Amino acid sequence: MRQQFPQYTFWRHGVTRCWLWLLLVGLWGLPANAGSLPTGPILPDEPLMVAVLPPDVVDDTGGVTPELLLAALEHALARQGLEVLPRAQVLSAVPAGVLLDFNPTCTDARALGARVGSEGYVLVRLRRGERSLSDRQTIVGGTLHLFAVETRTGQLVASEHVDFTEGKEGFLPAVAAGIEAAAQRFAADWRRVRGQTPGMGCAAGGDGADEVLDLRDGVLPPGVTAPVPLVRARPEPTGLARAAGVTATVMVEVCVGRDGQVREVVVVRWAGYGLEAAVEKALRAVRFRPALRQGKPVAAWFVAAFNFRSSPADDR
Repeated sequence: MRQQFPQYTFWRHGVTRCWLWLLLVGLWGLPANAGSLPTGPILPDEPLMVAVLPPDVVDDTGGVTPELLLAALEHALARQGLEVLPRAQVLSAVPAGVLLDFNPTCTDARALGARVGSEGYVLVRLRRGERSLSDRQTIVGGTLHLFAVETRTGQLVASEHVDFTEGKEGFLPAVAAGIEAAAQRFAADWRRVRGQTPGMGCAAGGDGADEVLDLRDGVLPPGVTAPVPLVRARPEPTGLARAAGVTATVMVEVCVGRDGQVREVVVVRWAGYGLEAAVEKALRAVRFRPALRQGKPVAAWFVAAFNFRSSPADDR
């Protein structure tokens, strides 16, 4: 025997509860605030929009234009299934000739990506010129520096540094394989971090107490002392940074547990060249005297900055 559904009268017609609901939805449509309803997380296979920003080019020998470099990078990213923002739209937000910051805070990096209107973007720096060989001959070569940034967090997600020496074919054949490898890595890393929630947790350490002081503004409340390293953290510039002659500042937010161990390190100003990893490694190797409140150890967040100054001459 079939189930009988309750009947309702609607405009002199008998309808079931199910049909009444469908009629009401059809008549009144979606709620007025439907546009503000959450759409759920971005699916990994949805198109990912990226942009290549105007490159910083120093070419002592001439012949490599920003347009040539942009076209090569845009095509390489498109071959990875990424949607590349039209160049005209990028240049309307960031005109050619504008000096871009290659050592930004994450806040500034987020703002730049939002202005461009892409989920991720690439910062490009080219240094090209003549190099002398031991037999007094000269060759043309240099380094192409590429940095992939995620707009949502402002974090540097990957970087590639392509050293090249040109043959008779010229610049593009010398860097083609490096550009293709960079595009492949950038696409994979952008997709990996897409939708991830940045973590800011900090285990207090010790007996499991979960109270954590926030001293990141540098202001100490009465009766509170900040964490102090028992030995100063001294991160060393990486070989990449030395070779590129990088002068930069890496700034991090650090959480030290009540046991004096570094629990979390969050980069808030990056430079690339592996310097962020060098800073984190140096910090985690150091033991701290924990923050104190009324003489008792407590976990705390604070900000630390590390300045790097290197020159290509360092490697000689």
